[in-house]
Order: sequence, then C-alpha cells, then structure tokens
Amino acid sequence: MQGYILCVQKQKNEDVIVRILTQTHIATLYRFYGARHPIVHIGRKIDFTKEHNGTFMPKLRNVMHLGFAWERDVTRLYVWQHFIELLHQHLRDISSLEEQYFSILDSSAKRLASQNPKRVVLEAYAQILHLEGRVPSLSHCVICDEPLESEPNHSALESLELGYLSSDALSTSLQALQELRSATQEHAKHTPSPKPAPIQRAPITHKPIAVLRGFLSAHPLCANAQILPHSKLESYLHSASTIELDDEEIQRAYQVLLLGM
Repeated sequence: MQGYILCVQKQKNEDVIVRILTQTHIATLYRFYGARHPIVHIGRKIDFTKEHNGTFMPKLRNVMHLGFAWERDVTRLYVWQHFIELLHQHLRDISSLEEQYFSILDSSAKRLASQNPKRVVLEAYAQILHLEGRVPSLSHCVICDEPLESEPNHSALESLELGYLSSDALSTSLQALQELRSATQEHAKHTPSPKPAPIQRAPITHKPIAVLRGFLSAHPLCANAQILPHSKLESYLHSASTIELDDEEIQRAYQVLLLGM
C-alpha cells in the first residue's frame, strides 16, 4: 500500500503515531521505535503494510521510502511539507476520502522537480477546492456583503467585529470611508438635480480586491489582507492554473494559502 505521510506524532520511548493519506482513506498507524527502522517524515511518499493485532491500533510495518529527486532541495521540501501540514489540518476529522486527493498529491509531487514549488501547491489547493465544491464566488464582499464593483457598506464596516482588521488598519479604513461619505454628502448639497449622474466605475475585472483565508474576496477598504487583481484571481480559481499570476502575485497568493485551507 502506498501513501503520503500527513502527520507524525511522537509518543513515549520514541514511538510514533503516523497518519498516512492513501488512495481510499487516511490510515492512523502505530510504529514502535527501532534502530533499523527508516525515518518517517511529513510529506514523504512511502510503501508500507499494516499489521493488525486486535488489541491496539494497527502497526506500521515494512516502510519503504519512495523518494523524489527534489527532496534534496531544502526550499522545495519546506514548501511541500508546509502544504502537507495545512492539508492534514484540513482533513484532521476525516478517515475515508475520494481517490482524487491521492492523485492530486501524486501529480503535484512529480511536478515539483521542475516547477516553482509555490505555484505547484497553489494549483493543488485550487484542485482541492474544485473537488470539494468550495470554489468561492468573487462577486460580493464577504465583510459588508456589497458587490465588489460598488463602494463598501459604511454601516457594516463600522460595526465590524470579526477581527479581520488590525486596529491601525480599521482606523485607516474608517477614516477613508468617512472622507468618502462626507464628500458624497457635500456634493449632494450643491447638486440641483434630484437625480445625480451615475458614477463611472472601473470594470470589476480590473479592480484589485482583498483576499482572505480560503480565497474569499472583500473590498480593500473592508479588510487588511493581501491584494490581487480580480481577473487574475478568478482565472486561477476556475482554471486551477497560476499561469496569469506573476511572481509577486504568487507570493501574495501563497501567503493567503498559509492562513489555512
């Protein structure tokens, strides 16, 4: 049986409990310490067998490391292991799962040898969002619930207590909204027509948007978060490809991923 190690928990006397993602389930196995045992690390692909003794959790036996050449590259290995840790937290309460999870990890691990590791894990995460039916909509702000092409809802932002904003960012955002509201009110006083001309707004595809955990979207004034172009973010989420994101945008998107799945 083959799988990817999601977690290694140390026990007494250097024994460990290992969680392994296989093609059909996540196996939780106990491994007794021994000098001749190969070392198990998060993110490694291994071949193994399970030994059932009927009195305790199954034992991990006959471990063989199915290595990749890129594992000698510290940078690639670090990005991969961090992604696996995030995936483990996401799947911590799950025992059985679809085969596609294993396929996504397998294809991503093979591409790590030649591609930017942050692009690889971002594309893997987008595939997981599609698999779970969680691709977020980029039409409305998750903070004030207004369309992203419109201005933020002042009252919703002022009553915000969700913790997305730091105190400095909240003060700055509220000041900007107050100035915007004052200017709008002053303009209304000196406008004779009861029907003001519609405000010309830039197309939403050209607008920068704030990106929160899970790649949920918000107005830049509503959240102190990483900023990405709407059109590029939409392309990434729906195509599971980072081809339209430049290196700086990849770094921003990766910081969003690190917030959690």
